[in-house]
Amino acid sequence: MKDKEKNNIYFWQESIWAQLTGAWEQQRMPHGLLLAGPAGLGKPRFARELAGFVMCREPSPAQQRCGQCKGCTLMAAGSHPDFRWESVPEDRKTIGIGQAREIVAWMHLTSYLGGYKVVVIDDADLMTREAANSLLKTLEEPAGASLLMLISKRPHGLLATIRSRCQLLRFTRPGHEAALQWLGTQDSSADWPRLLFLANGAPLRALTMYRDGFADTDRQFSADLAGIIDGSTDPVAASAAWAKQPPVVWLEWLQTVVLGLIRARAAGVAKSKECEPVHLIQGAVNINLGRLYHYLDDLVAARQRSERGVLRADLMTAAMLIPWACGLNYRSIYQED
Repeated sequence: MKDKEKNNIYFWQESIWAQLTGAWEQQRMPHGLLLAGPAGLGKPRFARELAGFVMCREPSPAQQRCGQCKGCTLMAAGSHPDFRWESVPEDRKTIGIGQAREIVAWMHLTSYLGGYKVVVIDDADLMTREAANSLLKTLEEPAGASLLMLISKRPHGLLATIRSRCQLLRFTRPGHEAALQWLGTQDSSADWPRLLFLANGAPLRALTMYRDGFADTDRQFSADLAGIIDGSTDPVAASAAWAKQPPVVWLEWLQTVVLGLIRARAAGVAKSKECEPVHLIQGAVNINLGRLYHYLDDLVAARQRSERGVLRADLMTAAMLIPWACGLNYRSIYQED
């Protein structure tokens, strides 16, 4: 079974599913849920599946929706009048107060089918303060039979008052071996240990990387970085090729690799589950460990500025690759004074 799981959820979500469906059967379902955890763990799919379960008119004793009632057929068709999915509009970077007010007004309308009204807000931490405040009263005084689910990779980006009014569901990465076993059922030919390492242990992210052909990009990045360290590759030429990728791609790759180098240096060996290429570890072995930490801080600062759109991608790429040619012996570029 490749993409379908029991209840259409993933094995690492089953304990949370049992917790919520058990609360539903005992009529103790919270009105507000915060689905928190790293990307690549399937939180949106879980939210949609839970919404389908709540909308089902005849859920089975096995904690599954029936798949045949009117509620289930409307959810499957994507046209259930009592379900709403919200996210950041394509032309914006945040969820604004206007969007939040529409959600609040909609939740106070009478249910079309006489059951629950469910709203899911993806990337909820991207709500503006005004938008979040407008949802507070709805969380404090729910409008009848309603459920508001907030999905967040960075729950601390939400107002504390919002977090305190939702039941926290913490989605965590599965165990390393269990994740590799599951990934192996998707395609046995992939280098899953390396991809899982690059995905920071998130199986779905590793799967997306594989399907997007990121293994080839990883090999090229790794070869370029090793070449810059040993002097065989021009960092400016390499940066021109890297700059063709979105900044978040190579910045995140560098962050993961530097952390792997730090861990390998601390352990004295390259652990198999970290999967950092040996030639990179050997090339970086003479770089002062403190400089690696300093560079890691600079990567984080560069990524934050990149997300705000205040940096030219081509200049940023060169600025972050050239220091490897001199053992990372440089002054911080992007960190605040």
